[in-house]
Amino acid sequence: MLYWGQLFFSKKGVDDMRIFLACGSYLLQLMVWVAVLRLWVTSRSRIKRERRSFGSAVYSDHYELRHFLTQGIVLGLGLSVVNVLVGFSLPLLWIAIYEILAVITLVILPTTVLPLTLIVVSSLATYFGGPYIKNLPSLAPTGLSWANGWSSQIPPQNYLWLAAFFFLILGHWLSRYGGRFTAPRIYAKQRGKRIAGYPWREFLVLPMVTLVPGDWISSHWAFWPLLTVHGHSFAILVVPLLVGLRFTVFRQVPRDVYQRLAKKMIWLAAAGLIFFGWSIHRGQDLPLLLVVLLVGYAIILWRAKRYDAQQQFWYSQVDDGVRVLAIRPQTPAVKLDLAAGDIILECNHQAIDSETSFYEALLRNPTYCHLKVRNMAGELKVTETAIYSGAPHEIGIVLFRDQEG
Repeated sequence: MLYWGQLFFSKKGVDDMRIFLACGSYLLQLMVWVAVLRLWVTSRSRIKRERRSFGSAVYSDHYELRHFLTQGIVLGLGLSVVNVLVGFSLPLLWIAIYEILAVITLVILPTTVLPLTLIVVSSLATYFGGPYIKNLPSLAPTGLSWANGWSSQIPPQNYLWLAAFFFLILGHWLSRYGGRFTAPRIYAKQRGKRIAGYPWREFLVLPMVTLVPGDWISSHWAFWPLLTVHGHSFAILVVPLLVGLRFTVFRQVPRDVYQRLAKKMIWLAAAGLIFFGWSIHRGQDLPLLLVVLLVGYAIILWRAKRYDAQQQFWYSQVDDGVRVLAIRPQTPAVKLDLAAGDIILECNHQAIDSETSFYEALLRNPTYCHLKVRNMAGELKVTETAIYSGAPHEIGIVLFRDQEG
């Protein structure tokens, strides 16, 4: 880190308009718009799939884009404040490699976001590209050099700082939003019955303020704001940082799964900060420490998937009743104290065994719903609520649809 926040601004300071233009340049970066397009396509595909599977979408709004805009900006501002206070910097070469790889990933692997892998690969390429690997392609046409990634102005432990904050942000995000939007997806049959899973396919792009050494940016855009730090010039740049996770829950309560994962992400963040301190004294260990974090992250996700696969429960169809898969927001079902995985045994005192029989039972009293339910723990309960007069299909309970034929 650059002297841990001991920033000394030039006498002229930084013009407010220049800073505004530098921040606005974030919106001109290709990665940002590719991410927006990819997330819009993902959200639109989810809504269309839910309409095919359940008659209407569980969440009809593009909540993925809403989180992208709100959470991405809020978390990005928080990270940017910390980075400015400590004088966090990255070489322009790292930024170029990272954004190119991120764009390729978002286009070619749209459902498999690998944000930590992008950070580690970009860091290793920048770290080794200068002094260790020979005969690399020339970057002369771009005005950059492989040596840009190996500079006394950029402490190598900055890459570990970035990885640590990636885990911290991911853990916070999972803790707050993981499992809150349980939109089910129907998968292949299990022992002759359809099953549902709960995929997480969201990601964020955080606007992260960082300092970039050298004069490459200012030589191309004279208006760009610069800081003078101990005699060295740094450009202020807002870099898009990708944060995301790909995970599907089949046999547990999604909220519980993501709460456990969130805690483990926080532990990885703590490990990253410890590694950061270690690398200050032993910078040569940086590549190994980055790989250890990546492997640890992969092991945590693998163990979480394996634990889910070992559970006996399935979100599957049942013979005695109908399985609740989700509750649509802002519908009467919200007041019914139901949860995904519950089995509705009776509706209005009539035994049911399919979606059709459920709605037929609702029609017996089209303004009220009385349910007998067995939850995931096997406990029985009774719940009831008023429903929209003459519109029992709008109660908001998402079930397996009856198969035709």
